[in-house]
Amino acid sequence: MIYLIASLIIILADQAVKYLVVSGMSVGDTAFSILNLFDITYVQNKGAAFSILSGKVSLLSIISVIFCVGVIVYWIKKKPEHPLLKASIMLMFSGALANAIDRIFRGFVVDYIKTAFINFPVFNIADICITVGAALLVVYVIWFDKEDKNAENKN
Repeated sequence: MIYLIASLIIILADQAVKYLVVSGMSVGDTAFSILNLFDITYVQNKGAAFSILSGKVSLLSIISVIFCVGVIVYWIKKKPEHPLLKASIMLMFSGALANAIDRIFRGFVVDYIKTAFINFPVFNIADICITVGAALLVVYVIWFDKEDKNAENKN
């Protein structure tokens, strides 16, 4: 239940910030800087990460929805128990669904976090969740998956 609540909070926070950006800024505008590290800059991303598959919003929407449905099916059938695996799945699901909402209802993903200290594509909270979730999944697979499988085999 805690993972569902966390997922809802992430999705709502992401959508709230995106709403504020869209309603208060014009595309390309920078509103302010956070500690001179990050600028809040409004960008419309019509692709995936790094604008890959730019203009393929329908395809990316379908992929996102299929991924989210797959996560739900996996969660129900496999009932993951390790907290790191649960956290990684929840973060990736939340990010994918938040960006899918943008693609489906806006026709693009609202990006707004621009790094001021390095030249990097503009991103959003959902992108951070997907990236952190994927990194946690890699950590889980490398260091903990074998332990979980060994525990299952002993039972």
